[in-house]
Amino acid sequence: MNHRTPIYKATPLYPFSFPPYSAITHKMLVFSLENSDTFLDALYLLSRFRENANIEWSPSMFSLTVPHHYIELNVAFQMMPQFFNHFFSNNTHISKIHLQPLFYTIKSMKEYQYSSMSVFVFKNLERLLIKFYSPRDELPLIRKFEVRYAVYEDFGNVDFEIFVSIDSLQFRHIIQECRDYMVRVTPTHSHVRFCNEVKEFIFAKEAGECIIEGVGKGPAVEFLIPVYPTHVYYNITFQAQRVWLFKSVDKCGTFIIAPVGLFAQFAIYFPLG
Repeated sequence: MNHRTPIYKATPLYPFSFPPYSAITHKMLVFSLENSDTFLDALYLLSRFRENANIEWSPSMFSLTVPHHYIELNVAFQMMPQFFNHFFSNNTHISKIHLQPLFYTIKSMKEYQYSSMSVFVFKNLERLLIKFYSPRDELPLIRKFEVRYAVYEDFGNVDFEIFVSIDSLQFRHIIQECRDYMVRVTPTHSHVRFCNEVKEFIFAKEAGECIIEGVGKGPAVEFLIPVYPTHVYYNITFQAQRVWLFKSVDKCGTFIIAPVGLFAQFAIYFPLG
């Protein structure tokens, strides 16, 4: 993706020394990325969905989750520690952050080859500090961001016994043809059918057009995909090779998982599907 960098003035804080320890909680995240293009693309995509995201981390995961309560849809970019060149977290944390300032700041730092960063949270949860490190032994740059209190969004529990998968190019074509419509996905043991009021697409398992697992061993299964906002689904297909559909354990929700390499993924959860 090509992104034009606007003139964004992130406020420098403590330019020559780190803030006193008493001003910071024990919650800390440290990571480095030699190639941050995938991370920046994900940030940009999420920022086009909503202005704010929940920034969450733990020793085993770092994620940005964008909830849209009006259409009952959660979109997240989830990264395992192996996604990074270096990753360390000493605790769990969640807060709400404005995405555009975060995107443009990290993009600017990348252009100046600041690829490693540390994230700290103030005790009052109103400020988040990111300390950027240069490989050239220059002084680190520190930027601050306003954050707000956030609660964990319900992402349901995935039933891994039943799933359907198609190529991302096929999924992109469905999104283009069915934009702003609800799409029903009905798998059988031999094929999977994507349809709405105006379009129908059928992919055969024997022809290698889809992967189907766990279907036919119990009650009929149906996935429901709200193809809105269209650009989110469309752009995700350029990041992943395949798209996977799962049901929630309670059979009420649909998960759309788009792996990005081995250690990161876009995850969309529609609890009413």
